[in-house]
Amino acid sequence: MSDGAEQGVRPRVALIVGSSGVGAETAPPVLEVLEAAGASFDFVRVDVPTAVRRNTEAVLREAADTIRDCRVALKTRLIGPGPDAVRVGPGPQNPNVALRQMLGLWASVRPVRSIPGLPTRYPDLDVLLIREITEGVYRGIEHEIVDGVVESMKVVSRAASERIADYAFRIARRHGRKRITAIHKANIMKQTDGLFLDSVRSVAAGYSDIRVDDCIVDAACMRLVLNPYDFDVMLMDNLYGDILSNLGAGLAGGISTGHAINVGDDCHVFEAVHGDAPHLIGTGQANPLPLLTPATALLRHFDLDAEADRIDQAVTAVLKAGSSLTPDLGGRSSTWQMARSIIAALK
Repeated sequence: MSDGAEQGVRPRVALIVGSSGVGAETAPPVLEVLEAAGASFDFVRVDVPTAVRRNTEAVLREAADTIRDCRVALKTRLIGPGPDAVRVGPGPQNPNVALRQMLGLWASVRPVRSIPGLPTRYPDLDVLLIREITEGVYRGIEHEIVDGVVESMKVVSRAASERIADYAFRIARRHGRKRITAIHKANIMKQTDGLFLDSVRSVAAGYSDIRVDDCIVDAACMRLVLNPYDFDVMLMDNLYGDILSNLGAGLAGGISTGHAINVGDDCHVFEAVHGDAPHLIGTGQANPLPLLTPATALLRHFDLDAEADRIDQAVTAVLKAGSSLTPDLGGRSSTWQMARSIIAALK
């Protein structure tokens, strides 16, 4: 997943900011942390308003064009949906989903990793969750059959299932992972989830060095809560991935740990997956880590591992010191105060 930066060249990166949420307040301090760590980028910023505004679709298309041009993006969470949310294809979409569809993104890597210094019941947790993001019920194909009866269609294809399975096995091999668990509900949805499971097993035949097993989604939830160390790589469809990735973030330590790397044929989007906090807008007290976490993943994409490691170590030092944390982390500091404490720890 690397676009290693050429020596002396500042890579161009799209910066997609939800202008009506806390992302607009966390983006500047996060960029300052990156600069202080020695990671210099040429950010091309596009601000996306709240989804209910009439011009949102045009701005989303501008954002999509900017991402295609740069091939890599750092993105805050976009605010939505509402009753007038942007529609792309059938069914209502929130702006985050709409942008993924515009870009043709089809895979989402959701690391479930604990951060040293952040309280959690599961220290040293490191699970990779890989989610197919083009199909399933999230296609939004719904209609009313008769008054009071609505039908939603779940779409699963062999092509998309084999594509995400092959991607998962390649990622597992690249990162030295040894086992992939396919998450499904094929005991009930025998055709849709059955096709997904069959596709994973078919692809697995070409990766004899990686073990594959499967787990029904409700059992996977129980196993995650009881012993998340039991998993290595988890592979699943759109809806299951949305639910389990948030469960995983809770197990790892909360919103500070969660992020997504969304992948298409020709671009990577490093996303903050948390950021709907209307009560914090304008207070200057939003936690910067939900955006800083995908930002450090962005550094690793460009082979800036040393800089990413320095930021990780600085974040750990600040968390352990406990004196410069935002209120959601148990402190009284502002977003900028916490960011500047991270910068001081870098030095």
